[in-house]
Amino acid sequence: MPWIYECRACDAVSPRQQGRREDADEELLAHRRVEHGGLAPAAGDGVRRVHAEVRGEGFLPAGWGWALLFVLALMLSNCWGR
Repeated sequence: MPWIYECRACDAVSPRQQGRREDADEELLAHRRVEHGGLAPAAGDGVRRVHAEVRGEGFLPAGWGWALLFVLALMLSNCWGR
């Protein structure tokens, strides 16, 4: 699952989601250096995990449509073989 950083002081959020927490931490530190002089803002900031529902992907994994078609094709081929 991807990671993003959020800064409550200036309402900044990662420009893009990171696949690793370490990458999101690096973006957070870069934001602190540029916007807050390298210090953590008093209002707080942090890195958090983003779930698939937030990204709009829902709960089904990628490629589920092809898997469904494959299962239906197997069922139909089994019916025609009899």
